[in-house]
Amino acid sequence: MLNILIPLAGKNTFRLDKDNNFPKLLTEIDDKLLIQHSIAPFLSLTIDKKIIVAVPKKEAEKYQLDKVIGLLGEDISTSLINGDTKGSVCSALLAIDELDLDSPLIISSFEQVLDFDLNPYISEFLEEGVDAGVLTFDAIHPKWSYVKVTDKNNVTQAAEKLPISNNAIAGFYFYKTASLFVEAAKEMIRKDVRTNDSFFISPTINEVILNEGTVKAIAIDKSKYFHINDEYSLETFDINCTKKNQSIKEKIRTRTREYISDFNLRNIDNIACYFSTNFSLTDPNVSIVGKDGVLAYIDSLFSNSLNSAFEHKNILITDSLQSIIEFELKIDEKRFNGTDIIEWNHQLEMESMRAYLYEVLSE
Repeated sequence: MLNILIPLAGKNTFRLDKDNNFPKLLTEIDDKLLIQHSIAPFLSLTIDKKIIVAVPKKEAEKYQLDKVIGLLGEDISTSLINGDTKGSVCSALLAIDELDLDSPLIISSFEQVLDFDLNPYISEFLEEGVDAGVLTFDAIHPKWSYVKVTDKNNVTQAAEKLPISNNAIAGFYFYKTASLFVEAAKEMIRKDVRTNDSFFISPTINEVILNEGTVKAIAIDKSKYFHINDEYSLETFDINCTKKNQSIKEKIRTRTREYISDFNLRNIDNIACYFSTNFSLTDPNVSIVGKDGVLAYIDSLFSNSLNSAFEHKNILITDSLQSIIEFELKIDEKRFNGTDIIEWNHQLEMESMRAYLYEVLSE
């Protein structure tokens, strides 16, 4: 079981501006709250996980955050903590009762969006058996945390708000076990390692290194990392979401046309490439769940007919990753009019298809 801990602490997290009565994490972008964008890559992890969000009681009550967080996903729970803390490390330690101390731990933030698949990075940390790990991007601004790394990407030093290299930490920390983080955090606090009178996460990496632990840094694509700390960064992320959605919609339109072409070629092997493993098909005659079952059904349609032709009259792509096809289908001497509603995932695979059609009878 993987622990994922999101400590919400610090005045900046809940700072308001004159145009907004709610904190940034409740800002709506592309029909979703920022908090939903931030949690998405963690919800998409294939490993068994539990996500704990440490929330100050006062803010939880004021903004109904415990209710909002509870709706984000089945793997998520809140840990209510008392008042202001002396930084993210303190907030994290107040939630340790919620953690499985013998399991791996990730600490991240809701003030950022990691807009990429986290599975391969976490797998690399786990498979290599490192004691801790960070994701990094290229920067030199003193607002970030930094690490020095060797040619083999092993971390030799971490620093908060101090550019000791151009490897800035992307707000993502991995620990082999939660107990390893707890001990490192306690040791850091005992040494009173503060920045701007607060205890940050990055110095715990130094404690792991001092204890002869191995810490690895993995570089990410900077364009996929969004740190949301002001109105400008919110606007930048909003623009990125718009561009990304438009790009995905165009890709889905292309995939839809390619699917129609392969269907007309009656190429069952090519058609298989469009379906997710749990693809489902519903039409007036059948309701099938599972890629193999649907392929068998389509193959039987091909086998039981001499000729077929699928002609699209119109293709509409929605913001919710649907393609809606208005079509005419000819199977031997029969002719049908209908509409397909196809749900796609972000890997450009079909998750489901609902087909509505009726036979056009000759007069």
